[in-house]
Amino acid sequence: MDYNIKSVERAFEIMKAISDEAQTPAELAKKLDMNKSTIHRFLATLIDLGYLEKLPDNYLRLSQLFINLGVNAQKQFDVVTLSRPYLISLAEEFKESSLLAMFTGNDCQYVDKIESPHAVRIVLDSGAKAPAYSVASGKVFLSSLEEDELNDYLDHTSFISYTKNTFTEKMKLKEEIIHVREAGYAIDNEEFEIGLRGFAAPIKDYRGEIIAALCIAGVAPRIRDKKKIHSIISALLYASKDISYQIGYKQEFQKIGKLKD
Repeated sequence: MDYNIKSVERAFEIMKAISDEAQTPAELAKKLDMNKSTIHRFLATLIDLGYLEKLPDNYLRLSQLFINLGVNAQKQFDVVTLSRPYLISLAEEFKESSLLAMFTGNDCQYVDKIESPHAVRIVLDSGAKAPAYSVASGKVFLSSLEEDELNDYLDHTSFISYTKNTFTEKMKLKEEIIHVREAGYAIDNEEFEIGLRGFAAPIKDYRGEIIAALCIAGVAPRIRDKKKIHSIISALLYASKDISYQIGYKQEFQKIGKLKD
């Protein structure tokens, strides 16, 4: 049974058409294949409701009231709230800690987490920070920087060798960031702490900007099998893509390429 109300469908077709660019009633009638008297009734109603504005040149555009509906709706899509079920699912699937990270200054800050059920596990308090160059989530954020921004970061950062694997040479770190940018994910090979291995994938907003990173961190000896590593990265990419989609980012999913040794 078809419960669709044709007049509502038509109203949203009009709103969608005008969202692309301001148009005249005649242009809308032609584009939507509607007769002029019908479209004028729809337009008059939408203007009376305050969702359309008529400009002096007879063009119509979406009103601020309509835009506010989208802004208010967007507030429901808080990245921390949206990410929580995925953190739980990832931790349950891989029995390792899952984390949500954001970028603050030159550091990566962990704003939410689900800990591994193992007795020996990675414990990071919510709010904990780590230098961006030393962890997977930080490298994800660095991969979003423009060339001049990345060079500025490299020139003005004092690199500390937390472990023998920490990137402290500018050119080697830059090569790593370029690889992360191309791969779409990052790996931390005990670069911040010996015994800790991490993986991260970007969460993007409607503009395509990285606003957070979804991460899995675990005890290194438990994450050496290539098949498990591939499964972790695949799950992170799918989860981060799904969260990004809910926030408003639209792009085809990129398959995982060959893993870097």
